[in-house]
Parts: sequence; C-alpha cells; structure tokens
Amino acid sequence: MHITELRKRGRGLRLRVATALISLCLLCLGACGTETASNQIADDAWSSDASTQRSAPSLSASIQSFLEESMGDAQRTALERALDHDGKVSRTDYMAAWSNYRQCMVDKGYNEPPLHMVNGLVVELMHFDFSGMSDQQQMKFHQDQSACLEQESLYVASAYSDSIVNPELYVDLDVAMVDCLRRHELVPVEYTVAQYRKEGKQFTDMTFDGENLTQQQSYERRRKAYSFDFSDPQVRPCVAGVNASAIADELEPWKPFG
Repeated sequence: MHITELRKRGRGLRLRVATALISLCLLCLGACGTETASNQIADDAWSSDASTQRSAPSLSASIQSFLEESMGDAQRTALERALDHDGKVSRTDYMAAWSNYRQCMVDKGYNEPPLHMVNGLVVELMHFDFSGMSDQQQMKFHQDQSACLEQESLYVASAYSDSIVNPELYVDLDVAMVDCLRRHELVPVEYTVAQYRKEGKQFTDMTFDGENLTQQQSYERRRKAYSFDFSDPQVRPCVAGVNASAIADELEPWKPFG
C-alpha cells in the first residue's frame, strides 16, 4: 500500500460524526452585522463547491485518534510528547521517525530508501526501480514498506505535515491545498477550489505529441497549468505536504535491491 493511501486511511480513522454547524451573525450597532455577514459569504466563496469537513477538531484531537492505532514505541512516544505542545510534533521527532523507517527497511534486507526533502518536508512519494524483481518480491516489498511506515513514521509524519500545511485538518486535500496557498497569500483572494481542480486536470492531462521533449522539459511545461509558481519557496511545502504527486517528476528513483 502506498503511503498516500495509508495517510488517507489514517484520516478516515479519525473522522467523527459530522455535526451541522450554524453560523451566527452577531448584530452590533449600525450596519456592522450586515457587513460581517457579507464578508463571511465572500470569504467562504473559495470553497463553495467543496467539502470543508475536518477530520478532527484540533491537532491534539487528531493525535489522540492516531494513538488508538498500532505503532512502534518510538512513534507513540513522539506523538505523546506532541500532546504537551498543542499537538505539534517537533522537527527532531519528525526526522527521527523517518530515520527509523529507513532503518526498518534496511533491517528487512532492502537498500536504504532515499528521502526527498522539499523545504523541510519529506515527500512521501517515490519512484521505484523493480528491475530484476519478481512479482512475488514486489508484493513482499510493498507489504514490508507498509509495515515499516505504519510502525515507524506514518502518524508522526502526518501530524507534522498537518501542523504546517493543513492545520485546519481538512479531509478534502484540494481544500487543504487551496487553504495553504491562501493563508500564505500565494494566490489571489478569488482563487477557488474549483479553479485549482481545473488546473490540476490540465496538469495531469497535458500531452506533447510530436514534440521531442525530455522528461524535465515536459514537467516544466506541465507545471505552468497552475496559476501559482512551483518554484516559490512558500508554495513548495504546500505542494509537498498536500499533493506530492505534482512533483513526482523531481523524485529520485529507488531500487530496493541491487
């Protein structure tokens, strides 16, 4: 199981029964009540066509739900330590978790997996080189990788990334991405989830038939489908933490054996 699917499953485990939220507009003297309501409607327009459901009411509550899962002692201790800091995993514990994951894979007989860093975040996506590996070996590899991730780094990595790029804990990752871009003023205020999804489809579907482009040239062209700058140092963590597949062409291939 790929780590992206593992993280989605982790989010699903902490979903709570959704409750209807009633937005109250408190009336004040003059016309301030009307202005507040108007501003709220305008502010919500960016996500009007998407779900803003949250997986937990807070980072600490999210970690509490993670602690209900099976994991290694080191990862559990790191999460418990984060509860003393408003649900924020330390940088030291984050990197230690990834180090433990790598050692876990080495202990199972694989080459040390590379960790692709993007502005302080580990990109949880890899290109695999399975040349010379049988189908049975590949299946065992995926089982071993899933086990190491869940045991050593999955929940710590998710909690750390959420605190940086998705502090509102939006379940819909498109909403999380646009929220991250908006919070850092990397897109215009009128930029919406619908626009982001449209640009994402263009990025994915773009082809260059008849053009003799290298993979890097193709990637550079495809990135222009988005209206934000992929090279911006503030954009990079949003992409790495929410939609790592968009930077897959940058990743170092990993050959588990040989």
